Amino acid sequence: MNWIIDHIRLFTNTSNQEISTSQAVAIENGAIAAIAPVEELVRQFPDARKMDGQGKLLMPGWINTHMHLYSTFARGWALKTNPFGFQEILQQLWWQLDKALDEESVYLSALIPAITSVKNGVTSIIDHHASPNAIDGSLDRIQEALKMLGLRAVLCYEVSDRDGREQAKAGLRENERFIIKQKKESSMYEGMIGLHAAFTLSDEMLEAAADLGQRTNKGFHIHLSEGLADDSRPEYGLSTTERLQQHGILGPRTLAAHAIHISQTDRTILKESETMVAHNPQSNMNNAVGRADIFALLEQDILVGLGTDGMSASLYGDMRAANLIHKHDLQDNRVGWNEVQKMVLKNNAQIYQRVSGLQAGHIAPGLPADLILIDYFPPTPMTNANIWGHVLFGIADAPVDTVFIGGERVLFQKQLINIDEAEAAAKARELTKKVWAKM
Repeated sequence: MNWIIDHIRLFTNTSNQEISTSQAVAIENGAIAAIAPVEELVRQFPDARKMDGQGKLLMPGWINTHMHLYSTFARGWALKTNPFGFQEILQQLWWQLDKALDEESVYLSALIPAITSVKNGVTSIIDHHASPNAIDGSLDRIQEALKMLGLRAVLCYEVSDRDGREQAKAGLRENERFIIKQKKESSMYEGMIGLHAAFTLSDEMLEAAADLGQRTNKGFHIHLSEGLADDSRPEYGLSTTERLQQHGILGPRTLAAHAIHISQTDRTILKESETMVAHNPQSNMNNAVGRADIFALLEQDILVGLGTDGMSASLYGDMRAANLIHKHDLQDNRVGWNEVQKMVLKNNAQIYQRVSGLQAGHIAPGLPADLILIDYFPPTPMTNANIWGHVLFGIADAPVDTVFIGGERVLFQKQLINIDEAEAAAKARELTKKVWAKM
């Protein structure tokens, strides 16, 4: 269906167009067809359905550059022990959860945060999945769940030797199968090659992954130096970054999450290899693993974006956390503002384009119609120059009214179009009992 959305306050997130109250947006065949006064668009697209934006804010949907949809069933689970340190958190929580997942729980664990994502204006996700006892077809199950919401995504399976060599090989096969499948299907979904972290990957598996990357022309999605345990020097005499570079894992299509415990030499390698980085401040604080030096990364022109690492399906919490953690730790109120704004409004879109080939995060003719209409009526003037202040201290608290993804309206007047949220949650609660029993 084609649309004309008028009576809006329009933020296109492009450098050549200021925030406007006089323009309307036309959607045709899933893309932005034109931006012009509504009278002109009605003449140009006489068969389009009109939607009154009621003076609300229309802007591009948000992009989450590092997500773990499978983490859903950890919510509310009471650990029998109190893990200390990141390694114990992995062993006693996350590596117990992923082994408890089957096909049905993989599907529902993706569906629930997909619902929350859309309701919070997230229209594109780069996900990192693990279910070592349900590997084959797991990415299809996630894709099926996301299709229920129309959510756009880049998916991968997390390859690791921690559950044995056969599971690691199966993980590589799942990545390859999904990548090949997506070459024949819709551009709504793309594949990458998922890797857990270097400390759970043998040289043999890194070499096999690098070979797959060359054969498929795809990059890698990997955790890099998130905790102190991810240090290759004791065993290999190399930093983790150096080891990954040696095995051909880094590069312009590779996305490294966290990058906390790295040196200047490591940053130079990331820069020269054009490797991207996803910053996840809420997760880093929750796991007490440290603070990534985003300033040193950005100063070297490394493409750094913002993700949530499964902590939340909404990007707003990490936007605020990223703005605050660096001020707090450095005891300098001047830092973080411009850097985080660049990461969210510009870099996330560039990262998504690199890994998917699709331009998202902007409103311009020819680009995908991934739009969110927000109940935000600014109490002070709003311009391109001060938009970030409105995002952090106003838009982040405003309800999302309507969401278009690929030109399809998937949320309208705060109601999901294609799915019953309460029913999905009820199914998840029942399934949780089985998952927790396994854990």
